[in-house]
Amino acid sequence: MPDKRPRMHVILTALILASTAAMMSTHLYTPSMPHLVEYFHTTPAVVKLSLSLNALAFSMLQLVYGPLSDRFGRRPIMLAGMAGFIVFSLACAFAQSIAQLITARIFQGMAAGAEAVLVYAIIHDLFHQTDRVRALAIYGMVIALTPAVAPIVGGYLHVWLGWQANFVLIALTGALALGLIWRLLPESASADKNGLQPVIILKDYGRLLANRSFMKYALMVGAGSGVIMAFVTAGPFILISYFNVATEHYGLYFIIPVFSFIVASMLTRQLAAKMNIETLLRLGLALSAVGTIAITGLIFSSVQVPLSLFLVFALIAFGLGPVFAIAPMRALDSTDRPTGAASAMVNMLPMMMGGLASVSLSIFHDGTSRPLAMTVIGLLFIAGIAYWLASER
Repeated sequence: MPDKRPRMHVILTALILASTAAMMSTHLYTPSMPHLVEYFHTTPAVVKLSLSLNALAFSMLQLVYGPLSDRFGRRPIMLAGMAGFIVFSLACAFAQSIAQLITARIFQGMAAGAEAVLVYAIIHDLFHQTDRVRALAIYGMVIALTPAVAPIVGGYLHVWLGWQANFVLIALTGALALGLIWRLLPESASADKNGLQPVIILKDYGRLLANRSFMKYALMVGAGSGVIMAFVTAGPFILISYFNVATEHYGLYFIIPVFSFIVASMLTRQLAAKMNIETLLRLGLALSAVGTIAITGLIFSSVQVPLSLFLVFALIAFGLGPVFAIAPMRALDSTDRPTGAASAMVNMLPMMMGGLASVSLSIFHDGTSRPLAMTVIGLLFIAGIAYWLASER
């Protein structure tokens, strides 16, 4: 009897479009951020909140979407999340004040949280371990193009049409993703009637938090996400406001680390079947640690230039290639909790760490690169402690 399951590339096409729309909501408008200070007559710290609070909302709602997807299935939750994402993206475009923009961004992040939970859950549902690593490597490689292309497109859209055009494009991309999900994405899980019982949900999350192995892998991804979010938050102000880089040229600097991440994802895909997964993961962590220490030294030496910062960031990104491809699935494999809840937790912690990293940059904004250095070294410390505690038995 022929296999009627959808092929990997069909599933990944739908997931990649949904994730691209969600990631564009972070990266497309970043070149506009320094200009929003004057447009809304506010401060850089307040403008940065439009990024950090979006990330925090994105992370917290995943704890809800995970159990919802266990109860009602992956497909309806993904469809509902993308529909809400489109509505709130348009609300961002029509914001008349910084308060309205921040509020719309919070709701946009809440809606986008569904996509983040369900990508890992769907891949975990449908593929075996080696195929999962390969699928995530392909997914990560393609998705990595978004942070490279989005700031370039966003910079030119800002110059040609204004910052509002960025959010209109985000909404249109979300609409395309919604159509593809409706046509291509199958249901990958059976509904669990006990999936929404509060006592069971709290017990599931409590057991995940107490699972050292699960937390180790989740915090690895969290530290990496925090470093990326720190660069996304601080980058526009460092390059455009401090180094006077043209708004439309800002995104060109992100091509360097993104290309590095893509190469690392390609290598991870090739090595996954030939090399011990844990060894590959440790190599990625080691490279990211070296890059983090190097960029901290570069910033405090006061000799950094835009190109030098992003070349060292490229080393960090290269190390994160295997981390992002391996650690999420290893976290899910280390627990017997429901996949939706576990996927929610493994996504929520990284996004929360990214949001908190962004908040710290808002609080300690001083017009220099030093808050960035302190933030990334703190994230490295957290990842190191998590790995050490999980190894000590």
